Amino acid sequence: MHALRPLQPAAQIAASVPATALFPVLLLGLLRLPAGLNLTAIVLMLMGTQWYLLFNIIAGASAIPQDLRYTAALLGMKGRNRWRYLVLPAVFPFVITGIVTAGGGAWNASIVAEYTEFGGQTHSVLGIGSSIAKATAAGDYPLLLASTLSMVFAVVVINRFAWRKLYSLAEERFRME
Repeated sequence: MHALRPLQPAAQIAASVPATALFPVLLLGLLRLPAGLNLTAIVLMLMGTQWYLLFNIIAGASAIPQDLRYTAALLGMKGRNRWRYLVLPAVFPFVITGIVTAGGGAWNASIVAEYTEFGGQTHSVLGIGSSIAKATAAGDYPLLLASTLSMVFAVVVINRFAWRKLYSLAEERFRME
């Protein structure tokens, strides 16, 4: 865990560049491929989310109490056992937080990624982000409201039925106190 410490400044610099700033470059490189804008949208959303997950995992690994590290070393835990019984349980709550915040970043990136005007042409894919962007461009406020409420509904349902349960699991089984 300490071996990666020198890479953290480089990762923080790379993370400071918004993924949307790279969108035109992605369009140039990927728009001609068969998957076109679908692939570009996926890549942009992944680029916009990876940092949330990475920095939360780093925070989780850094938060492992030193006495637990010493205990694992005294017990001779190495390799798979060290990961299974020390590292993964310790970072699990941080991974959940990273995934939740990354999901929010992906929803935001979808608005940019699913509908764009590029090279004198309009490109779009099917999705809530595309509906929001199209409605905004056209001034279609009823569609904008319906699309935004659909996104809010989806986020609330996912939070209620997936993330809340995982947070509870993290709190009950993987608390490091």
